[in-house]
Amino acid sequence: MNHHGQERTPGAPAAGSGAGVNLEYRVAHLRERIAAGPLGELGVRLEVRGEAVLLTGTVPSAHCRDDICDLVGSELAGHQVHCDIVVADATIPDHAEDLA
Repeated sequence: MNHHGQERTPGAPAAGSGAGVNLEYRVAHLRERIAAGPLGELGVRLEVRGEAVLLTGTVPSAHCRDDICDLVGSELAGHQVHCDIVVADATIPDHAEDLA
């Protein structure tokens, strides 16, 4: 119980602990969800920058990038979300690489 006599969910930030702490908590859960969920993306980083969230990393497709950016944008409605995720270039090279 908190100092107001209300029960608190284990691991949840204390009431009145500030919006920044709440944002950090929500971003941490989104990191886990993106890595462990159907998207399974380990190469995406979420960083809190003031009241904004920055997404960076590399994903295999534009569809995957859009899904992640949409998920984070909807989960963090009311906060600025900057999606700087890039799509890996998976095209076959048109010439041999010279290693000499």
